[in-house]
Amino acid sequence: MMYIMIIGATEVDLNFNVNGVTHSDGHLLHGIGGWQNCLHARNVILPIPLFRDRIPVIVDNVTTLCGPGELIDVIITERGIAINPLRQDLIDSVKDSGLPIKTLKELKDEAEKICGKPQKPQFEDDIVAVIKCVDGTVIDVVRKIKA
Repeated sequence: MMYIMIIGATEVDLNFNVNGVTHSDGHLLHGIGGWQNCLHARNVILPIPLFRDRIPVIVDNVTTLCGPGELIDVIITERGIAINPLRQDLIDSVKDSGLPIKTLKELKDEAEKICGKPQKPQFEDDIVAVIKCVDGTVIDVVRKIKA
């Protein structure tokens, strides 16, 4: 049993869905590797910056779905911590702790106040990569970026 896994991400959306293989501009960064195996831990924590290169990391909808939000427990940024509402046990355990607990929406709004809201990339129909869960289920695809 894996109790705690700490993994990275390029984007997280308001439903705690995670992108770990493309950047917000749609460019494929790398393969998914064993990243999804970590999602079955008892507690999955994503330490991420609120923005990278003035691009917010928390978005309305991830560019590429790699990890479903129901498997993500905690998002930690330099400006606050968001706990998945599905994890009431964790929310209860940090109540009155003095930790900077915020919603993902509050963190997203703060990032957009600083950086603005970037435009989403435009894609062609051509598929350049397929995102599968560890059981082989296709959960998303990466499309060619329009020139």
